[in-house]
Amino acid sequence: MVVQRLMRAVIMGPPGSGKGTVSGRIAKTFGLKHISSGDILRANIKEKTELGLLMKSCIDQGQLVPDAIMSRIILNDLRRIDHSGWLLDGFPRTVPQAEALDNTYVIDTVINLNVPFQTIKERLTSRWTHIASGRVYNTDFNPPKVPGLDDVTGEPLVQRDDDKPDTVTRRLKGYETQTEPVLEYYRSKGVLETFTGTETDKIWPHVEAFLHRKFSSLSQRVA
Repeated sequence: MVVQRLMRAVIMGPPGSGKGTVSGRIAKTFGLKHISSGDILRANIKEKTELGLLMKSCIDQGQLVPDAIMSRIILNDLRRIDHSGWLLDGFPRTVPQAEALDNTYVIDTVINLNVPFQTIKERLTSRWTHIASGRVYNTDFNPPKVPGLDDVTGEPLVQRDDDKPDTVTRRLKGYETQTEPVLEYYRSKGVLETFTGTETDKIWPHVEAFLHRKFSSLSQRVA
């Protein structure tokens, strides 16, 4: 008989790296639950849980949320799905958070999407949005029919603050500074797998092949 051990994985990558797309494909192909730390945090704030209120207090005061609070919020949520395999997205962001996760779960693999910052800058700074509808255009591969105007309403498109070149550069540098120690932590444990490329559709087959091998290694044949 073959027993499949549950897969517990983390995915990392800078904003604009295609992490959301890859996460969705992993969840669909391998049946893992895609756990977004951002969704968990927003739900705790909305539901006014004890930890959510603590976190909101920190945010309102312009303070960083302490690692201990972040870890407790995420781990509380993960414990509710102890019988599922999962892919964790957006956590851990610091080494103490990674250590807290390791104290509770065995992490089988950490998938790191290594997309050149220049590619991400071009990808994000090419995005223009129609605010009222949320329609997003990209001047490189999904441009509006009339430059600067929404296809449906003809109203002007705007560039969100997050997509402006200076903001994108600042976010990418911040990501690099914050997460490099976490990547090094997982590298030292031998679970980091880095996939480098400029296009999600070209990175994905390598991620998929790797995970197929990983799942096979987790299948244990027992008498």
